[in-house]
Amino acid sequence: MSAPQNSPQSPVPHVQRNKKIDALIAILASTIVGFVAGILHRVMEGVSYYEALKTGGGTTIGLLIVIFVILTYIWS
Repeated sequence: MSAPQNSPQSPVPHVQRNKKIDALIAILASTIVGFVAGILHRVMEGVSYYEALKTGGGTTIGLLIVIFVILTYIWS
C-alpha cells in the first residue's frame, strides 16, 4: 500500500526577483498614497495647500522607507 503523501517532493526552483520593478512599484504606490493623504487632509480639515503638501510628502517619504525596509528583507 503506497500513499501519495509519502512520495518525494520535487525541489521548488529559486525565482530571481527584479529589483528595479519592485522599487518602481514601491515608489508609485507610496506616491499615490501620499497624494490621497494630502487630498484627504485638505478636504477633511480645510487646511492650507502648504499643510496638505507637507502631509502628502511626509506620508510618501515615510511609506517609501517602510516599503524599502520590507523589500530589503525580501531581497536578501
